[in-house]
Parts: sequence; structure tokens; C-alpha cells
Amino acid sequence: MSNAAEDMMELHWLFDMLQHIDVGLVVLNRNHEIKLWNSFMENHSGVSSSIAKEQSLFKVFPQINQHWLQNKLDNVIALRTPIFISWEQRPHLFPFKGYRPITGVAEQMYQNVALRPITNPDGSVAYVCMVVYDVTDVATNKESLSQANLRLDYLSKIDPLTELNNRGSLDKALQVTYDTFKLRPNETHSLVMADVDFFKKVNDVYGHTVGDLVLKEVAQILSSNKRKGDFVGRYGGEEFAILLPHTDTASALFFCEKIRKKIAAAKIAAPEGEVSVTMSFGISQAKSVDKSISEWISRSDNALYKAKESGRNQSVVES
Repeated sequence: MSNAAEDMMELHWLFDMLQHIDVGLVVLNRNHEIKLWNSFMENHSGVSSSIAKEQSLFKVFPQINQHWLQNKLDNVIALRTPIFISWEQRPHLFPFKGYRPITGVAEQMYQNVALRPITNPDGSVAYVCMVVYDVTDVATNKESLSQANLRLDYLSKIDPLTELNNRGSLDKALQVTYDTFKLRPNETHSLVMADVDFFKKVNDVYGHTVGDLVLKEVAQILSSNKRKGDFVGRYGGEEFAILLPHTDTASALFFCEKIRKKIAAAKIAAPEGEVSVTMSFGISQAKSVDKSISEWISRSDNALYKAKESGRNQSVVES
């Protein structure tokens, strides 16, 4: 076989590989007209090479942001340097559907796209090669992992029964508020400790399943009535904590009384019939004499104890 024949054979092999390689290959001229459109692009776009060639890319795909991509293509030609577009910047350039009907979880293909200058023998650049990589599996796996991590982070901060903030989250919120108060002692911050009255009796009479229903209903009322910036958490058992930043005790008392009345009026559906409970609240405001967060909590606890001793179903401000 002659050298010329071998060269033709190699060219044929190369062209065949370019056509059937599992990446998209598109060659554009300076006018963004399509000069090469391989089988990957045909199969995923539904547009044959015979139709695509010599057409403007933006006519074949009017969905593409022309101004954005045109700037990148022009920069590749002017600077003679490649540009890489990650799926994390833009999930896809071409609106291709995902083609994994069984294992796939994405409706559209995620893509990485490389824009590479094609240099002529004289060093000039008249064409750009677009290489389109299907990275759907990588992208969806990463997004799934990210969502799982977010879920784990959420679960680490939330009480599973009431879906309120848990004790660890409360401790962090208290620390932030306490540190802020130490820097700006003229600000007012109130802490409320709240407790379901006679909760042990609920468990003894109706069982722990109904007790859980009561805690969930109380938590829902607490959560739905909090203001933006307020922090509601389950402190432990049937006890809850409410952190009210930038709130004095008078405003905190008004807030607690509103919630107390709603809880007392609530009828909690249970298999044995409707269950009603009441709640007691103890309120204290952060003071400069507090040497630690525990002293602030203790004063709210003392106010809660007074509410219990005075007959329950009431709100008491620490005196």
C-alpha cells in the first residue's frame, strides 16, 4: 500500500472515529456557521448533519443565549485559547434530554463544554471546535450527595419528633445572642422556658403515643406563631425554649400570652378522643450581671417554676 493510500485510510479512520465518538463535536466558523456536526449531536438533537451544516448554530438552537456564547466563541478566536464551560456554571448548553430511561434521574443531559481554537498552518484561527461531554451521571451523583449532606445537616439540628430546633441548635443560638449582648449590653433579648402542664398525666392516661401527638401539636403552635428571627427549640421532654432577640420582657409576655391562649384552646385529635392541655411560661431578659448563659437560663427556669407553683397555665416574668 502506498503512503498516499495509507494517509487516506488513516483519514478515513479518523473521520469515522470523530463521527462515532461518545462526545459531541461541532466545528463553527467565524460566522458561527456549523461545519461539522457528528453523530452524537445528530442522535441527541434530532437534527441531521445535512440539515445542520452551513446553518448558524443560533438558528438551529434559538434557545441558546446568543450574546453569551458568541462572546465566548469570539474570545476563543481572538485570544487563540480554549475556554471550558462546566455544568456547575451552566447545567447544559444544548437542551438534550437524558437518555438513561432506567437509571437516569435527570430529565435533561448535564454537559461540560470545551471551546477550542482550530489553528491553521499559518497560525491564524478561523474555526472553533466545540466538544460536548455528557456528564449527567457525575452531576446527578454530586447533586444527590449534596442534597444528602444538606439533609444530614438539617437532621443534626432538628428534633425528630417535633421538627423544632434541637438542644444543640438552641445552645448555639443562645451562645451567639449572649456574645452579642456582651458586646452591646444596651440591647434587649428575652429567653422563655415553657413546659406542658401535667404532661406526665397525659402519658399515664392516654399513653405515650398520644403524648407525642400533644408535643407535636404544641410544637406546631409555637412554630407557626414565632416571628422572623425568633428561635424555638425543644429543650428536653415536654419543655421548650423560645429565644426572642431584640425583645424586652413586656413584649415577650404579650407573645407568650398569645401562644398560651392558643394552646389552651386547641383540641388535639387522638384515638381516644380530643385532648386538651395547657402550658406555663417563664420569661427573663438578658442582664449584664449574667456571668454565663446558664445563669440566664436559670432565671427563666425560676420564672417557669413560679408559674407552675401559682397554678400553671400562665406566663410569669422573672422579678
